[in-house]
Amino acid sequence: MADNNNVVAAGGDGGEGIPQPPENDSDTTYVDTEIEEVTPNKPNEKKFSIKFNNFEELPSEKGHEVRSSIFSCFGYEWRLQICPGGDEEALDGMVGVFLELASKGKNLKIQYSFEIKGPHDLVTRQTTNDCELYARQAWGWDNCISRAELKDDDYLEEGALTIYVSIQLGEFIPNNPASSIMLKLFGDESSADVVFEVSEHKASENESKSRSRKRAKISSANFHAHRLILQHHSPELAALCATSEGMTPILINDVKSDVFRHLLYYVYGGKISEEEFKTYAKDLINAADKYGVTNLKLAAEVWFVHHTELTVENVIDNLLYADAMNCALLKETVMDFIVKNKEEVMETVSFQDVPGNVCKDLLAAVTRRDNESKDKSGKEEKKNEETDGEDLQALRIGELRQKVQEKGLEIDGSRDALIA
Repeated sequence: MADNNNVVAAGGDGGEGIPQPPENDSDTTYVDTEIEEVTPNKPNEKKFSIKFNNFEELPSEKGHEVRSSIFSCFGYEWRLQICPGGDEEALDGMVGVFLELASKGKNLKIQYSFEIKGPHDLVTRQTTNDCELYARQAWGWDNCISRAELKDDDYLEEGALTIYVSIQLGEFIPNNPASSIMLKLFGDESSADVVFEVSEHKASENESKSRSRKRAKISSANFHAHRLILQHHSPELAALCATSEGMTPILINDVKSDVFRHLLYYVYGGKISEEEFKTYAKDLINAADKYGVTNLKLAAEVWFVHHTELTVENVIDNLLYADAMNCALLKETVMDFIVKNKEEVMETVSFQDVPGNVCKDLLAAVTRRDNESKDKSGKEEKKNEETDGEDLQALRIGELRQKVQEKGLEIDGSRDALIA
């Protein structure tokens, strides 16, 4: 990225903002933009996508401002400004991006950032800053991204430039304490109304003069919990509680104690560290699937996928595991590996034990690879995704899960279940 000096939209030394020109100014163009509020990156933050259609047709004289439609955030009105040909203070060929407080009245201290997403939805330009905005003034970057890069690297989608702007008030806003209060109940024996006894069998070797033998050594750990919390977060554990009276321990003998602790901690709103996910990913998938903690299962699946190296030797084992555990993301990753390495896989791998229901997933992987390998000039026009299910067949599992979650539906399912 070029040097992103923080300046006001109309130029200046980066100190106090400079009032914006009137709406009939010849160096300013007002356009209707598509604005949508999206999921923010941080708590206490609001985020919007702002689409400038026909970007290359917008005025590109240096210093000419193009302003978006007004949008509301935190009770104030805002607009985004871009300089397609660069701000007066910008380097040649650079595009400027600025945030304007369009409301009159109170000055605001804010934190803000801009994102421009490139090919494959990767954030390739992200800038952030703290500032104090005055009414009808703007702050931003005059050297945000080069115009040539926007055109050459596929940032323009059907000719439109989409910029994401995030805004957060500078004043401290306390978080909702509900999650921290619930987390304090984790393992609280005094308030718990149910206890789980997790037993593990560990083999120890006992040598004698005549022979050696292995003896099973049993260790156990108790975990106190609350039926009400389990009813909402783990229906299977809650069902086990219904078979127990009072504080009689409920025996769990199919999960390691460390894994069960992580599962229960997650149920109470706790966060599992990266190292713990790396260490226990597969165990967490198995436990979360058995006890109905869906989001933990899917999170552990992501870690398992990213830290498992697929080879022709283990690809079928991982495929069978993915099919048995209904791990759609892992199955998709395996299919992509098979398609990418088809010659070697065909020569060395037996598909005798592979169930027939994976054929559709394999075809989806082939379709994705064909679409990704098309020449840029030969790309097909995008169809309306709402018309029918066919357009969804080639989407990745992560994209399908996100769409399904936005509709409030179950996200732990096969590709067909997610599309249905």
